Amino acid sequence: MSRGQGPVGTAMKDLRTAPFFASLNDVIDRAVSFLQSESLMLVTTADLQSILALGFLESALLDREISYSRRIMPPNSHIPPDEQDFVPPQDDKNILFIDAWNRFESSSENVLILASQPVEVEFHTSTTKRRGRIDVVLQASAIGSSFSPNGARTQRCRPYSGCGQWMMESLDTTMDPIHTMIRDFLRDEGSIQVLPLPEIKEPSVAMMPLASPRRLKRLQKIWAELDATSRSQALSEYALPLLSSEGISTARLEELIWKRMRIPNESTDLASTLHQHASNWPSEANAAVLHAGKILDELLKTGRLSSSTD
Repeated sequence: MSRGQGPVGTAMKDLRTAPFFASLNDVIDRAVSFLQSESLMLVTTADLQSILALGFLESALLDREISYSRRIMPPNSHIPPDEQDFVPPQDDKNILFIDAWNRFESSSENVLILASQPVEVEFHTSTTKRRGRIDVVLQASAIGSSFSPNGARTQRCRPYSGCGQWMMESLDTTMDPIHTMIRDFLRDEGSIQVLPLPEIKEPSVAMMPLASPRRLKRLQKIWAELDATSRSQALSEYALPLLSSEGISTARLEELIWKRMRIPNESTDLASTLHQHASNWPSEANAAVLHAGKILDELLKTGRLSSSTD
């Protein structure tokens, strides 16, 4: 893969060199080949994870000036548990379906389903292998950058590559090794910054039960005056009462306190942006489909998740 210029002018690294992609080369290659199919239709559900994944694929196709059609289906929550023919094959279409919840299968040659994949990885500091799953957003990012490595739209979307991992449930129980690795990968190439909570200008603390916005504002005001030791102590004191919170894991809380992912020069962080979108997502099926289309169109136009679709 050729190197392109990342969102902050730094060279984007080849995502597929990351150790967690080693076992998925065939999956990525097949999807890259499928994107070149004639009469291509991209299909997914009206959910935030699905739309982000779709954004990477559409960005790459637009960069390569390859025609395709799009179909957004009702959200996953509206699909009956026993649904079998959610995406029926169409003789005149090659369908790439993004299945963020691993619910569907197809034996049709003209249907490719992109779903999360199990992998085993090990950190360079340890020989112990850890199990994880690579979500559809991260896979779509790798597919898109393989398909259009120098495309402007593809590069603009790059900072969102790890957002699907953040939204997966794995972080609600334990550390997700894939989240950690992709976060550090994107930080090292300059696509995102990883910052403690007080260094985010406009963060949301709504994801952290018992968190005090007032205490955070006071901490932000004095943050620049503190040395490293004092910062660590102050932030630990802020986080201590939150450790007894119900409804949030220690692993996720640690990320929200110490390691917030931020696109350079943005006022808020990715966790806050994703939380806002998830909270504002329509519950009614038709409204969700329309909303998802607006979010996707804005992402393709600007390379950013908009704060509003009005």
